Amino acid sequence: MNNKVSSPTHISFPVDVPNSWNPADRVSVPDPLLKNWLLDTGSLTERLQSQCMRFDLTLIGQRQMQPEVEEMKQLSLSGDGRFQIREVILSGNGQPWVFARSVLPQALCDMDLANLGRRPLGQIIFNDERFVRQPFQLLKIDAGDPFQTHIHVDPRFQLWGRRSVFQFNRLQLMVAEIFLPRCPAYRQLNGE
Repeated sequence: MNNKVSSPTHISFPVDVPNSWNPADRVSVPDPLLKNWLLDTGSLTERLQSQCMRFDLTLIGQRQMQPEVEEMKQLSLSGDGRFQIREVILSGNGQPWVFARSVLPQALCDMDLANLGRRPLGQIIFNDERFVRQPFQLLKIDAGDPFQTHIHVDPRFQLWGRRSVFQFNRLQLMVAEIFLPRCPAYRQLNGE
């Protein structure tokens, strides 16, 4: 699989992600296939790669900045309190499939994630048993939400996302993944 990283030309960083996340056990997901994708504890990167001939990662942006207040509530304040925000689009066969936003402690970026630039985060955290995933939270983004316009996807489509915190020794990072309209997770809902 090709893990190409290209520069975004049309999405401004950072993206304003909705923050109406709920514990997974309190959310009713309308489709069994979608639910399977949302609650799969394996590597999303590897699952996406298995669904396509060409896998691409587009880096929207990454820099040191403060996470949103709502994100900070989910993270314990370990380390020095500095974070980097990283946003990417994961694509299969030229179609954008997933928007991902990661909140990474600066201390972890300085150590184990220092050379992340050209690799999907999932390739690192799922090949290192020191990263322990906490329970999922889910998000439903209604049609017409400004998020869809911001990342240039069809605003008529309801989107679903998931996020979880990963414990790494005394540090925590958070990964949020929003499935875009062409993602294989929606195959049954799209009648494919």
